[in-house]
Amino acid sequence: MGHGQRRTADRIQIGATLKRMRTEAEVARDAAAERIGCTTATIGNIEQGRTKLSHGDLAALLDLYGVPADQAEDLVEVNRAAHRAVKRVRGGGDIQPHQRRAGDLIRAAQAIRYYCPEAFHGVLQHEDYARAVMAPTGHIDHVLETRLRYRLDLADALSREPQPLEFWAVVGEAALRKNFGGQAVMSRQLRHVAELCRARPNVTVQVMPLNAREHEFVGATVTIYDFGGAMPEIASVDTTLGDQFFERDSAVAEAIAKFDDVRLKALDPLTSIDMMEDLSRR
Repeated sequence: MGHGQRRTADRIQIGATLKRMRTEAEVARDAAAERIGCTTATIGNIEQGRTKLSHGDLAALLDLYGVPADQAEDLVEVNRAAHRAVKRVRGGGDIQPHQRRAGDLIRAAQAIRYYCPEAFHGVLQHEDYARAVMAPTGHIDHVLETRLRYRLDLADALSREPQPLEFWAVVGEAALRKNFGGQAVMSRQLRHVAELCRARPNVTVQVMPLNAREHEFVGATVTIYDFGGAMPEIASVDTTLGDQFFERDSAVAEAIAKFDDVRLKALDPLTSIDMMEDLSRR
């Protein structure tokens, strides 16, 4: 795929977000196509991250969908970044725009692979655990409460019909032994994840034991999104300063190979569930 045809991570985020905005506004594809003078197929390609979108056409679609000003401004900035191939993300509003885009990626994905050495992914979080992670001081105002509800709602992807999200996570044993929110909260979190794994064949969680040998993702938090062929796979490395996305085929293939290495070195799924249940009773 040539550089000019590459569907960048920014473009994928823009497309997934525009699709969500159009659906929420109850605007048909043909109406969107009419607004910017294109075919419905082009709207589909935009929403799948295949086609670049001019700033003028983006502004017209955002106006048609009635998008709030802060979200519109943020998406315009990301579109500029997509044209420059430089990531810029701005926040704003009760739900920060970059959080909405991350949520759009989760909802658009058919499968997600995830590795983190010390925390569970948002779709696996019990409410009490999520609350402790988002508000370490214990104080949650209305803005944080709104963001908490948004994060918890993303777990619906695990039970959506007709095709639930396939979620495969490897977490470090440290994630099981953290003290987020206190012992009672951690016990509920571990039971919650173990119950998800036992109840849902589309959810797999493995534990990387503390005594494991070195592996490819030491010190990193990595998420790989698979869109089932509708869009190219992308990978992200998460930091406290934001996410770094990789969309090149070679980079994503390398991330998948490294995840497979990590998965093989972790405890098997059933042993991992047993460990979580055992620790939850302590």
